[in-house]
Amino acid sequence: MAGAGAGPGLGAGPVAGASIGAANGGLAAGAGHACIVAGGGTPRIDWAQATNPVLAYPRAAAKDEALVWADGRWHMLFSYLTDDAGAPGGVSWNIASATSPDLAHWSGPSPWPRQAGVDGVASPDVTTSPRQGFVVTFQSDPGEAGGRQDRLYYRTSADLVHWSAPRPLAHGLAPAKDDRMIDGALAWTGHGLILGYKSGVKDGHQAFQIAWSPSGSPGGPWTKIGKPDISVYNNTVENYEFVTIGGHWDLVATSNELDQPWLFELAGDPTTPAGWLRWDTGTQLEVPGAPWDTGTGLSSVGFEHANSAFLCDARTIDGYYYLVYAGSSELTEFGGWGHAEIGVARSTDLVHWQVPGPAAA
Repeated sequence: MAGAGAGPGLGAGPVAGASIGAANGGLAAGAGHACIVAGGGTPRIDWAQATNPVLAYPRAAAKDEALVWADGRWHMLFSYLTDDAGAPGGVSWNIASATSPDLAHWSGPSPWPRQAGVDGVASPDVTTSPRQGFVVTFQSDPGEAGGRQDRLYYRTSADLVHWSAPRPLAHGLAPAKDDRMIDGALAWTGHGLILGYKSGVKDGHQAFQIAWSPSGSPGGPWTKIGKPDISVYNNTVENYEFVTIGGHWDLVATSNELDQPWLFELAGDPTTPAGWLRWDTGTQLEVPGAPWDTGTGLSSVGFEHANSAFLCDARTIDGYYYLVYAGSSELTEFGGWGHAEIGVARSTDLVHWQVPGPAAA
């Protein structure tokens, strides 16, 4: 499916407190964030057969995952790291997909074709657009040709298999060579389009940012709104997923310190851009640990536990929320990113979580 063309550059735009007047149309607010797409048949989840990690490869790391049920199967998109002596840092970054009939048995990885002008791609997030079908946002990683920092892109698809060409996403918000944008996530609000992303270089100051496209299109034009009032361990959050739960907007994000999954509820008015800057204090999602995602030292320093989590509300199927997440028992392989693998946990209340196998409560 062809994507919409990139829109004009950043315009003056309305002020942050103005009403978001341009409706997306087609989908009710938040409907494009359901992980189970209508018309795809009844999802199957074989919890008894699942074993963590559910998605793992002997010669590749998998992380930053997104999950959707469509056309009779589960689709997982994820960052796909392989050793490559000719790549920056000796690691090749790409995005791959895998499918499953039941969350327990998965196909092999299907990497994307290489994208021109970038050193690699990573960190996919998937939503459904009112006009363009599935939309995946992602970033160039670890950067772009000519030494430019990471930028955001998007692609569209009718089936999560065949994708449009990559298109720039909000590049007007990062005009300088050293400007960096990662972890892009879209919120199709029914009143324009919200973009959440992280700015700042890896070893310097970083911040969660909100931008707004009044046209409702990822082509823009985009206006930067500001930094949400979220702080965890006196630091920011990353790896964003906007989702609706019980009729309200929520954010799933990973703490920049310790790389733990958190859930925040929007406290502001979702019909105004400035409303997306106000959130509650959040709750950590306490996922049980296991040997494959536990190691020595601190999480995010010596190992990764429940990193880059993605929430799927499947309560209409079996009464559970499902959380897919990345973990690694070490952070030495693949250029220090670790041999990441993807696990799953479930909960009926977003508080008490169980993992498949003997450790399940």
